[in-house]
Amino acid sequence: MRILGHKVATSYDSPGWTEHLVGSNHIELGIVLDLANREGAHATLREQGRPLTLEEITHDHTVSEHQRQEIITWLTRYGLLVTCQSPLVIWAHGTFEAASRTLSIGFQFRQDPSGRVFRPTEDPEVPDALAGSVVAIVGLENVVKLSPLWRRPTRTDVLANAGQGFFPQDLEKAYQFPAPFDGTGQCIGLLEFSNGYSLSDVRSFWGAMGISPPALDFVSVDGTPNDGGTSPQDMEATLDVEWAGGMASGAQLVVYETSSGTSDQSFGLSVLKALDYAVHDTVHRPTVLSISYGDAEGHFPFRELAAWDTVMAEGGLAGITTFVASGDQGAYGINGPGRPVRHVDAPASCPHAMAVGGTHLELNADGTIQSETGWTDTNNNGASGGGISQLFGMPPYQDSLSLPVPAGDHAGRGVPDVAANADPDTGYAVMFQGSMTVVGGTSAASPLWAALWARLNQARVQAHQGPIGSSHGDVYHLGPTSAFHDITVGNNSYNGVAGYSCTPGWDAVTGWGSPVGSRLVGELS
Repeated sequence: MRILGHKVATSYDSPGWTEHLVGSNHIELGIVLDLANREGAHATLREQGRPLTLEEITHDHTVSEHQRQEIITWLTRYGLLVTCQSPLVIWAHGTFEAASRTLSIGFQFRQDPSGRVFRPTEDPEVPDALAGSVVAIVGLENVVKLSPLWRRPTRTDVLANAGQGFFPQDLEKAYQFPAPFDGTGQCIGLLEFSNGYSLSDVRSFWGAMGISPPALDFVSVDGTPNDGGTSPQDMEATLDVEWAGGMASGAQLVVYETSSGTSDQSFGLSVLKALDYAVHDTVHRPTVLSISYGDAEGHFPFRELAAWDTVMAEGGLAGITTFVASGDQGAYGINGPGRPVRHVDAPASCPHAMAVGGTHLELNADGTIQSETGWTDTNNNGASGGGISQLFGMPPYQDSLSLPVPAGDHAGRGVPDVAANADPDTGYAVMFQGSMTVVGGTSAASPLWAALWARLNQARVQAHQGPIGSSHGDVYHLGPTSAFHDITVGNNSYNGVAGYSCTPGWDAVTGWGSPVGSRLVGELS
């Protein structure tokens, strides 16, 4: 049986492809298996009042050991080698010929200025008896890339602190982060892709803000090094580290680094590797993850997104919440040129991601919120990503919503779920390459929410509860309450694409709105 959804639709009309091998004759694959008995898993969560252990997930909610061995026997019959396994991913590598024979597909190749790219000519074939257990085979293409989601301000008249941007203490007060908690005992995992950081920068930032330096570890998942913050793109990891640590200084921070796809590696595989490693990291044991990268969901093979979502779902069962930036291109949703139609960003559109949209925040002199609106395009410098997924159906936690589905589209997963300040014109102070600067974007809003969740999990531990993990149901239950600052002004039209408007309640610009941290922590702990 062919498993549809592995081809790269947006690249198939581009010239220059050949079926003759270009470059290295090596491919790496991640075979993602489905979670079994998901309803039973969530019932167990409710009964036990704690996350499942990885042993419980492996024993009760993955394929049987007999079927796993059948999958491995099929996978290795023409020379692919299995390198390692996790509960839901079997990792393998070999030649393109071995992959072609095993999966009954062909490959096409092209030499681009950035390197060799490849893609499958058809969807892979899996034996009928095994197909129901296989969600995706990731690594069949390396065409699609993700982009970090940060921007610089184009105007400075409303920047906080006399043009320096917001400091962590400003947003800690504005969003009422509960003072007794600082994330102690929790671990925040930051997923980065060929983006490094300078220890000097991050320590200088925390020192300038009067913040005790959090514990910080770097884990290279695939051998990609920390380049020390020397590249312009390293702004992303620097922002994530400085602000996750600035808002939850008691938490352990871990940067999980993989390739951005600038090498021969599939970027879809890089995301899967980072997620799979973080969810099963028994050394650091993160309870919160943050991803500040994305692009229009239609740019990706659907099965790559389904694979990421499956591992996020496993993480949720194990007590890990994954926050993902919703994008900075409004309803247009594409990094760069593309069709002027509505798109939502992935991985934010994955149903098990907590998608974080953006606002424009201004404060009173006493640090309280003067006004907060949806991040709206006023100067061609971005808008909050959001909309209705056309790849994922409406998840159960959104069943009660009346989603603003545009004419001609079908109802699907609404994005985002929550929001926080992201407009670069009300941006965040960052120390980068030895100098203070200001940036914004939903890239900043995602680690802010991750820090709040670390504080929440600390409070839950004190109340003799486990980390919250899968929390969409709780967030949507509290969405209409005073646990959120409801954003009712603004829109996310961008680049000629008519977007969505902020409305009372949930909307496709800011979700339920920005956090009232003390109330969220009080309700959920």
